[in-house]
Amino acid sequence: MAGEALPTGPRGCGAPREITLVPHTHWDREWYEPFEVFRERLVAMMDGLLGLAEGGFPHFHLDGQTAMVDDYLEVRPEREAAIRRLAAAGRISLGPWVTQADEFLVSGETLWRNLERGLARARELGRALEVGYLPDQFGHVGQMPQILRRFGIDRAVVWRGVPRAIDRTPFRWEAPDGSAVVTEYLAFGYSVGWRVPEARDGRELADLLRGTAAGLGPFLLDGRMLVPVGWDHSGPDPTLPAKVEEARRWLPAVELRVGSLADHLSADPPPGLPTWRGELRSSARAHLLPNVCSARTHQKRERGEAEALLERYAEPLAALVPGLPWPADELDRAWTLLLWNAAHDSVCGCSHDEVARAVDARTREARAIAERVADRALAALAAQVARPGVLRFNPSPFEREGVPGLGWRVEDPGWPRARAEAIPLSLDAGWAWAGDVAFRLRDERDEGDLYTFCPAEGDGDLPLEAELLGPGLVRFRGEGIEARLALRRAPGEAFLRLDVEVANERPDHRLRLHLRLPRAATGSVAGAPFELVERPLASEGSELEAPSPTWPARGGVWAGGLVALAHGVFEYEVVDGGELALTLLRCVGTISRERLATRPFPAGPGVPTPDAQMLGTWRFPFGVLPTDRPEDLIQAWERFALPLREARAPGGGPLPARGSLLEIEGAALSSVRRVDGGIEARIWNPSRRRSARARVGGHRLLLGPARIETVRLEAPGGAHPG
Repeated sequence: MAGEALPTGPRGCGAPREITLVPHTHWDREWYEPFEVFRERLVAMMDGLLGLAEGGFPHFHLDGQTAMVDDYLEVRPEREAAIRRLAAAGRISLGPWVTQADEFLVSGETLWRNLERGLARARELGRALEVGYLPDQFGHVGQMPQILRRFGIDRAVVWRGVPRAIDRTPFRWEAPDGSAVVTEYLAFGYSVGWRVPEARDGRELADLLRGTAAGLGPFLLDGRMLVPVGWDHSGPDPTLPAKVEEARRWLPAVELRVGSLADHLSADPPPGLPTWRGELRSSARAHLLPNVCSARTHQKRERGEAEALLERYAEPLAALVPGLPWPADELDRAWTLLLWNAAHDSVCGCSHDEVARAVDARTREARAIAERVADRALAALAAQVARPGVLRFNPSPFEREGVPGLGWRVEDPGWPRARAEAIPLSLDAGWAWAGDVAFRLRDERDEGDLYTFCPAEGDGDLPLEAELLGPGLVRFRGEGIEARLALRRAPGEAFLRLDVEVANERPDHRLRLHLRLPRAATGSVAGAPFELVERPLASEGSELEAPSPTWPARGGVWAGGLVALAHGVFEYEVVDGGELALTLLRCVGTISRERLATRPFPAGPGVPTPDAQMLGTWRFPFGVLPTDRPEDLIQAWERFALPLREARAPGGGPLPARGSLLEIEGAALSSVRRVDGGIEARIWNPSRRRSARARVGGHRLLLGPARIETVRLEAPGGAHPG
């Protein structure tokens, strides 16, 4: 399910007995200004912070990410020794992430590497904060507690996405497999103490804290109150320690201190924690900003393609092909680029146009690296087979087209290849029909911004005319827009391929592909990081933001007997229970508007973004599969999005014409790579209800429901026949 509340304990205590003020900053590397503009401010802030910390300032929290420290050290490399001393002494906190990534718009493997690399870098620099600090993400994936626990982290901090049913802090947040973290809920955000620097003395600070306690008190289970002191791109308040010392006179019943997140979270959790299981996607007390999923849609697709190339071709081939050196530097560069792009304001597309162009450039570079590594490794494999011909590599853990899972087969160059066939179409009332499959395009005005869709008052539909152009080809045209949709079926594929090409010259609108569902739907099942998540028709809303019927899907979504497949992450909606709408373009011209019918408050600055109007020609490949089994989504997506890759085999090598580099059974595959001289494979169980008997090489294991497992093997001495 999208999430569910479990029985709760006692209500909040009301009055704090202990207050920890945590000086911090929230540092977006790039957002309404490009990276270098914010880095200039970062260098000035860090220069001042390090001087204060060396002079005795008790603590400053560096936003849970190491990227900002490395960005600073690139300009001030001579300050690394100071950072190491201060981190080791607990004066500054580093990590645990590389960047504050959006959780829904990146792969599960990206989330894993973000935490793995962030912890490693923070430890290298002195000490890592072992807290799942997630202060500004636009919701949280259901598997995050399991990811954190796999790294030994049992505490988290969140703001957005927490549902109305959770009205106390801390609470117990459970992943679908039962892994749990005790989670501090920032009920009013990470800048609840933003006015603290305005206090002129301890008495004014005490008054401010009384007001803060009045708001937060009902949420406190054990009388311990966290007050983050900072906001976006802020620095430390040098007067804070003295004001806190003086404020103790005015708050004699409260233990008042300047400290760290680790200090506040070090106490044992109180009994009776309320529990939430699964993803957090509510706007009960904070903007969720759900439609970042459809801002600059090409970026979501291109990122997904780059992640797939890196995770499922480049790394597995480089790790498993016998005799190849591990290309650590190249792969490290590719991951660095993707992790920079994973930062929430970067990957969400809700930024300055110059930032979006930088994101595009980094994605292209990461993809080029992955292509180069994969091609080189595949050529090395092809050079080792005995039979000449065309070697075909299968990136999936199951057999495809006669090619073993994670294996190869050599075919004769003249072997006849069956071609995809166009599917006959007919038109009826604007719908294109192919047997039992029906689709149409719908265009409507969008008065929103990069964060939020907002329909026009009254009838916002923009008319489109449909016309058959030939076998399997239909055109939809309207003022300033033309779209061609080609429907075909490739040999051996159960799903239909639907390729959409849109020439758009129309601003301020949303264009969606609608698929007619075989039966009425009351919810959906969508791909998400390490999960197939069950969802209702709409998320929880509030006076801050209307309930949202749109959701993100990674790779695919099932509803009403139909699976839709795509590259990367896309936005979908089950419309009136009978149609599945997939967003192709959402064209808007500003980061944020002051007031919308769907969100009566601004979510950011009103910076113009003409590039986000998505003028030009865009291509969207989809797959469509009628099925009553949501679990079919996983293998269907592999066949749709991960094509067999080919290389010329000269012949004369020691390997047979058919074989497998690594046999994996009974699980979904996330990654295969080389670690510390051995092989590491990460697998997961898509079922929330059933265990799976899995095998990785010679290792057999029982994979619990929704469980993620990392299996380590010895480095390959050679491939084996398949």
